[in-house]
Amino acid sequence: MKFIKILLILLIFNSCGNDKEENNEYTPNFKKGNVNIDIPVFRFDKDLSEIHRENYDMRFNQIDSVFPGLIDYYLTQHIGMEYSNDSIQKENILLFNSFPEVVSYQIKINNHFTNTKEISNKINSSFGIYKYHFPERTIPENIIFVNAFNSYGIDSYMNNLIIGLDFYLGESHPMFDNIYEYFKTRYDENFMVADAMEYWLSSEFIEGDTIIGRGKTRTFLDDLIFKGKTMYLMNEFLRDAEDNIVFRFSKEDLKWCKNNEKNIWDEILNMDLLYKSDESLYISFFSDSPFTKGMPKESPGRLGYWVGYRIVDQYMHHKDLDLLDLMKNTNSQDILLKSKYQP
Repeated sequence: MKFIKILLILLIFNSCGNDKEENNEYTPNFKKGNVNIDIPVFRFDKDLSEIHRENYDMRFNQIDSVFPGLIDYYLTQHIGMEYSNDSIQKENILLFNSFPEVVSYQIKINNHFTNTKEISNKINSSFGIYKYHFPERTIPENIIFVNAFNSYGIDSYMNNLIIGLDFYLGESHPMFDNIYEYFKTRYDENFMVADAMEYWLSSEFIEGDTIIGRGKTRTFLDDLIFKGKTMYLMNEFLRDAEDNIVFRFSKEDLKWCKNNEKNIWDEILNMDLLYKSDESLYISFFSDSPFTKGMPKESPGRLGYWVGYRIVDQYMHHKDLDLLDLMKNTNSQDILLKSKYQP
């Protein structure tokens, strides 16, 4: 059965691939544009760190009046703090702010991110392009920077985008030497906007009109195409970013992907993964890991992002579609076949 599946796939691709262009560089069919937006920025990390016993009530109420419930959300969901009443909450916040490791993190953040204007400009630019292509979709009401203290790099609260600045300190991170070697590349400010955009895009599309809730079991191919579509959008939204930043790879890893594209696809077919629904069989294709399971040790984790992008890129090459049309097509098999993907 496995042999038959692979044979059918190869026959379809061979029959469709005769008119494949040698040059993969092309001008997208959709119109390029952007909307001028200005998303406010809130330095929650600084405001919270400056709370002490003498100013507690005033500073707490100031934050809570702007973002009701945010402090409670941050403490319980990011820090894992437990408290049963306001008095215990107060003492826990004061203790947290005086904790040496927390103070060390905040000092590193303050020294590294003296001005977040450039980050804000990049975020506004990306979401401005996003809003141009998807005018009915929501964008963040605010950008909230926090000291996530190793919890989540990107999160959201009440339609606000939360960014943990400690995740982008690079070698300045207090625990940098203890971070997995394969993950150290990602602890860089250059990857912040890409991480934020992927989080927002996945949240916006995954529940409504992509791989969830269609009355069918999600497969490797569904995940592959969804991640590919996300990367395709991000390639447009982060127009000035280098390719490795969009994919969150090192430059060496991206070069490896390009040099081994045919071998990667052949191995995916040999592994008979396309229509598998057991995520444990392919989780490393879509998650950070030392390498992608089933591939050579030189491969990066998250290899499915790049393979999915290459398929979607070829699909858009052959179809006269805008980005909204791309996201409306939730038939992963249709996209794969019409892409005529044959590395």
